[in-house]
Amino acid sequence: MPVVSFSGLASGLDTASIVEGLLKVERIPIQRLEAENSDYRAQLGILDDLGAALGKLRTAAQDLDTLAEFAAYTATSTSEGVATATASGESVPGSYEVEVTALATAQKTYSNGFADADAALSASDQTLSLTIDGVTTDISVAAGATLRDVADAINASGADAVAGIFYDGSSYRLQVTGTETGAAAAISFTDTGLGLGLEDPANTVTAAQDAQLTVDGFAVTSSSNTLTDTLPGTTITLEGLGTTTITIDSDPTAVEEKVQAFVDAYNEVFGIINAQVGEGKGTDTLNGDATVRTIEQGLANLVTLPIGNLTDADGNPLILADLGIETNRDGTLIFDSTELSERLAEDFRGTARYFAGDDTAGVAGMGDLMDDLLDGYLDTTDGLLEARKDGINDRISDNEDRIDALEAYLATYEENLNAQFTALEQAMAAMRSQQSYLAQFIAKAG
Repeated sequence: MPVVSFSGLASGLDTASIVEGLLKVERIPIQRLEAENSDYRAQLGILDDLGAALGKLRTAAQDLDTLAEFAAYTATSTSEGVATATASGESVPGSYEVEVTALATAQKTYSNGFADADAALSASDQTLSLTIDGVTTDISVAAGATLRDVADAINASGADAVAGIFYDGSSYRLQVTGTETGAAAAISFTDTGLGLGLEDPANTVTAAQDAQLTVDGFAVTSSSNTLTDTLPGTTITLEGLGTTTITIDSDPTAVEEKVQAFVDAYNEVFGIINAQVGEGKGTDTLNGDATVRTIEQGLANLVTLPIGNLTDADGNPLILADLGIETNRDGTLIFDSTELSERLAEDFRGTARYFAGDDTAGVAGMGDLMDDLLDGYLDTTDGLLEARKDGINDRISDNEDRIDALEAYLATYEENLNAQFTALEQAMAAMRSQQSYLAQFIAKAG
C-alpha cells in the first residue's frame, strides 16, 4: 500500500526534495547503463552502414568477376534496316559481311468468306485439327457453332496458333496465324465438315519459312529472325532483305566505368572505417574495434598484394597498380583510367584476367577473391559483422536486465524513504504535542 506523506508539516524539512535528491544519486548507475546502450545502438547503426557499403563493393566486384561481365563490346551495323546487332562480354571483335535473302515468317491462313460471322457453320458436331511441327491438336466444334466460336476454340486449344475474325467489308473470314516463325512451324489443317477451306493452299497468304542469309559468304538458316549462336556472344536481329556490315569493337569506356564503380564502392567502405578513428572519437563510434580493423586489413591486403596466383606471360604477378589502381595513405584507392585504357588497347582480354581470373587455369581474379572475402564478412549466419552485432545486442540485453532490476530496487527504495520520513513527521508531531501539553501544565502550576 503506498505510503501517504506530508512533507515537512512537523519537522519543517522539505522531505520531498530530500527523497528526490537521494533517488537521483541512486539513479546514476541506470543513467550510465542507458548511456552505454545508446552508444551500443549507435555502433550497431555504423555496422549496418558498413555492411551496406560492403554489399555495394561485393556487387561491384561481381560485375567484373567473369570475362563476359568484365569485357564490354559495342556492335554496329551499316544498314540497320537489314540487321542490327547487340554485343556482350563474350563477343569477338571483328567485322562481318551479312546478306539477308529471306526473313523467317510465321504462317498466316484465311478461311473461305462467310456472309455472317455469327451464323451456324454446321448442324452437327465437327472436328478441326491443326498439326504444327508434328503435334496435332484436335478441336471439337459443337453443332451450331459460329465462325467466332471457332476462333475462340482455336485460341483456347493450346495450339501454337492464334485466331481472329477478318472482315473485308462484304464477307467474314477466319484468320489463323502461327505463333512461331520458321518452316518447322508450318500449319496443316483438317476440317471434317465445317467448310472453312483452311486446307486450301490458295488461302495461305504467308507461308512459314526460315530466314536465309550469309555471313562472310557462309550460308546460315534460322527459324527465327533473332540469331544468338551465329556470332559468338552477339545477337543478330534481322530486319529486312539486303546487305550490311556488322562490326564488333571493344568498349573501353564501359570497362572503365565498371572499374570506377569498384573503386568508388571500395572508397565508400573506407570512408566509414576512417570515420571511426582519430582524436576525440567517442564511445558511440567503433574506434579501436577489432572487427573494423580485421575488415580494414583484409581489404587493404587484397588490393595491394599480388592477385592470387595470376601472372603475366613472363611469370610476373599481377597487381591492381598495373591498371592504375593505387592506395592512398588513408587506405582509399585512386584510379588513373589512362593506365587502364592503355592496357585495354594493348591486350583487352589479358587485362580482363586481373578481375575475371583465368578459367582455363582455374585461377581466380580480383572479382572472385573479393567476393569470397566479403562473404566471410557479410554472411548473415556466421559472418564477421553478424557476430559483432550479436555481441553488441547481447550487451544491450544484459544492460536492459540490469536497468529493470535497478528500477525495481529504486521503487522499493523510494517507498521505504517515504515511509521513514512519514514516521519522522509523525514522531515529531507527537513530540510537539507533548511539548505543548507540558508547557501548558507548567504554566498552570506556576
